[in-house]
Amino acid sequence: MIETLFAVLLITNGSIIETVPTEGMADCLKTKRVAMQNIGPEQEGIFMQCVQVEAEVEMDMGRKRIVKILTENPTGN
Repeated sequence: MIETLFAVLLITNGSIIETVPTEGMADCLKTKRVAMQNIGPEQEGIFMQCVQVEAEVEMDMGRKRIVKILTENPTGN
């Protein structure tokens, strides 16, 4: 199914390596903050971004999973 949602994008070297769907901007920012605390500041070249995307999603063991981001250039680069 296709949905418009907010997602945390984990980006390294300009490439999206992981996506985490969230329930809205506030949830996205909270998830990003917790993840950044776990990663730590010493991780060069890795950053996270909250963006609203149109994505193909599926349910996997009761949780939403992004299969494919349909929004062109979601990182804005």
